[in-house]
Amino acid sequence: MNATARVALLTVRGEGRKAISTYALPVTAFAASTALLLTVLGGYGAFDGRTGEPEAQMYLSLAGVASVLMVVPAVTLGLAAARLGARRRDERLAALRLIGATPRQIVALCSAESGAQGLVGALIGVVGYLAALPLVAQLRFQGRTFELSELWVGALPLLGVVLGMTVLAALTSMLGMRQVFVSPLGVAQGHAKPAPKALIAVLAVAVLIGWTAVGGAMPGVAAILAGLAVCFGIVALIGPFVISLLGRIMLARSRDAASLIAARRVLDNPKSVWRTVSGVTMAAFVAAGTSLLAAIGDGEGQELQPGQEFIYADLRTGVLFTLGATFALAAISSALTQVSTILDSRQVYRSLALAGTPVQVMDRARIRQVRTPVMVMALAGAGGALLFLFPLAGAVVLTTPMALVQLGVTLAAGIALVLASALVARPVMRRVLAD
Repeated sequence: MNATARVALLTVRGEGRKAISTYALPVTAFAASTALLLTVLGGYGAFDGRTGEPEAQMYLSLAGVASVLMVVPAVTLGLAAARLGARRRDERLAALRLIGATPRQIVALCSAESGAQGLVGALIGVVGYLAALPLVAQLRFQGRTFELSELWVGALPLLGVVLGMTVLAALTSMLGMRQVFVSPLGVAQGHAKPAPKALIAVLAVAVLIGWTAVGGAMPGVAAILAGLAVCFGIVALIGPFVISLLGRIMLARSRDAASLIAARRVLDNPKSVWRTVSGVTMAAFVAAGTSLLAAIGDGEGQELQPGQEFIYADLRTGVLFTLGATFALAAISSALTQVSTILDSRQVYRSLALAGTPVQVMDRARIRQVRTPVMVMALAGAGGALLFLFPLAGAVVLTTPMALVQLGVTLAAGIALVLASALVARPVMRRVLAD
């Protein structure tokens, strides 16, 4: 173990300044994921403690649905965080494997490095959660704001989340190291990863269609939460395969150097492109689901029972908070993933520059690399949400103009966030080419 620790320190020292970006990106992602996860758990606990309020059970059920809608993207970002900067880490560990390091040593190095990133990020996320408590407490539900004590998750849940993020980081990175064990020379030479399998996508779509047939007959919030979890899983499974199909279409329709480079980059690693757009895909799912509120209306002309006078205003507040948190997480995820992709592909960009490719062409290629996938996957996420809602609400969303307007505006905002993050990452590529 002492030898393994010394090797880890030597490899980090050998990277020099590059180690800063290698560690900063996943730490930032884990921090954002932890802060949102703790905030969501605190909010759910606050409603769980308001048992004496009118319609307490309905508020708790809605809080459960909103929690799932926000927790899944938060955990997804945590899973993706462990793979940020993975290309350089894989190259380092593959080189160590080739010069004689044992699989046990490689596992220890990988788990220790990623676990440390998860732990540091989670601790920073705890600080972010504590700093956000006074702001979240200003939200008004059931006619009053929250007390800070209501939003406090408790010491044990907090420690559990920190430990969970650390373990998640270590396990996810180790699962991604299988290629190092099987073919370390292939990793070192930069061989392309195998394309996602079509069978997974077909099975995922079949499950979603099956839900539309039987979902309406499944009563209760538990069934809705289970259905949401299944739908999020389906989107995650089908995403890389759809991205690979888009890459083939983009390659067939390439007409200039920028579009050709973009298509090849998508085909080389569709999972990396999926990590860039997955946050907005999940946010589009949430946006389509919350557009149902616009279809329901604001309660005008309806006879409300005592204690129900705050329901519609609280629904709007909850929707705005859910959408804001989800899209903020999507923007963070997209920006970090694009920066990580540039750093992992620095040799490719340098080779293009040496071959005479103008920087403007590489910029256009990088934007096209995410523009088409994010537009298609945002629509796919919204379509999946509408299929999920159909057994529960019918076609009410599709027949309500305001619901469609709200859905269109939120989708446009999500796509704009990803494209803006591509522009924000432009200085990183300039710095890569200048080094």
